[in-house]
Amino acid sequence: MRLNRDMINYLGESICRKLIKAKELDLSEEYAEKIKKVIIEIITEDIEKEKKIEEEAHKILKQHIREIESQGISYHKMFQIVKQKLAKERGLVL
Repeated sequence: MRLNRDMINYLGESICRKLIKAKELDLSEEYAEKIKKVIIEIITEDIEKEKKIEEEAHKILKQHIREIESQGISYHKMFQIVKQKLAKERGLVL
C-alpha cells in the first residue's frame, strides 16, 4: 500500500489519539506529540523497507524474465511470491 506523507501523519495522529482515548496512555500534550512522531517514523521506516524489498524482487525477476515468459507465468503473481519470500526472510510482515 502506498501512503503519502499526509496519510502517514494522519495515521500517526489517529493511533496516538486512540491510545490516549482508550486510556492506554496518560500523557501530556508534549509527550503525545513525541509519541506521534515515533509512530510516524516507524510507519515511514516500514514503508521504506517494503520499497527495498519490491526493488529487489523486480531485480530478481528481471534476471529470470525469459524463463517466466516462456512458461506463461504471470509476472505480477511471481512478483508477489518473490516479495513475500523476501519479506519472510527479513522478518517483515507485509
